[in-house]
Amino acid sequence: MSTDNLDAEEGGNTLPELPANVGHETRIIVAVNESGGSVKTTTVAALAAIAAEEGLDVLAIEADSQRDLAHLLGCDDPDANEDIATLFDVVDGIATLDEAIIPARQGEGGLVIPNLWFVPGSRRLKELDDKLSGAMLRELWLQRIVQGALGRFHVIFIDCPGDLKLTTKGALLASKDVEVMACVKSQEKEARALTELEATLTEMNAAFAALGVQLGIDWIVIGESVSDKSQGKAYTDAEEQLREAYGELVLTPSVRRSIKVPEAYSAQTPVPLYAPRSEPSLQYREIAAGMGLTKASFTP
Repeated sequence: MSTDNLDAEEGGNTLPELPANVGHETRIIVAVNESGGSVKTTTVAALAAIAAEEGLDVLAIEADSQRDLAHLLGCDDPDANEDIATLFDVVDGIATLDEAIIPARQGEGGLVIPNLWFVPGSRRLKELDDKLSGAMLRELWLQRIVQGALGRFHVIFIDCPGDLKLTTKGALLASKDVEVMACVKSQEKEARALTELEATLTEMNAAFAALGVQLGIDWIVIGESVSDKSQGKAYTDAEEQLREAYGELVLTPSVRRSIKVPEAYSAQTPVPLYAPRSEPSLQYREIAAGMGLTKASFTP
């Protein structure tokens, strides 16, 4: 459903028109990790909200069947709303990309978040492998969809499921200039997951070399970290090992554990908007600055 199909005003403020193609430099940032519950969705929602607050036009694409990103951006269950088109509907050919893009909100039916749009996921994304089983170059399924958003948005975030299967591979191949953002917790198993991710990226580089694919980890965000060793030596040791192994790829600071994160989820609002002065919000702002998610970082 496009914003053209919505009333002129809803939820207390005027709905925005979708950005036109004005030739923006469009960055595509893909949030990945082989394991679930690795703060990917929290991070995407937070960074997208901060970038939008900076005045950038931002699109978040939810490629995860769990639909937690849609929840955080003000749409509790896209599959239950017949007026909303999902990413799977676009894959299925029953909706265009523009028809699936909707404005993000602070809570269900709440105020529109300026400059931030998203494409909701669907539980049917679990069927994607079967849906595309006979398609030629099926790994490029998302690249074909994303083409319609290039030049219109400064940043496109793609929130992936907790695996490295077809859905995630499609996100990683959405553009030859994709930025890979690995989201991890400060735990030993997360470091192993990064090793698996690197192996998958190497395989994809070999398989799609003819397309100019050169994937590597560009950013690592550590979430749900602890403040010091008194709160868990294993956690602080794991974080130190990650920083030793990956150096400057690991963004600073880590995002500390905070009750504000689950509270923000319950409120269906990204944490920087729900609790702007909270510790995780301030840390995500530093991370966003480190990633260049500011208006000044983009050429006119």
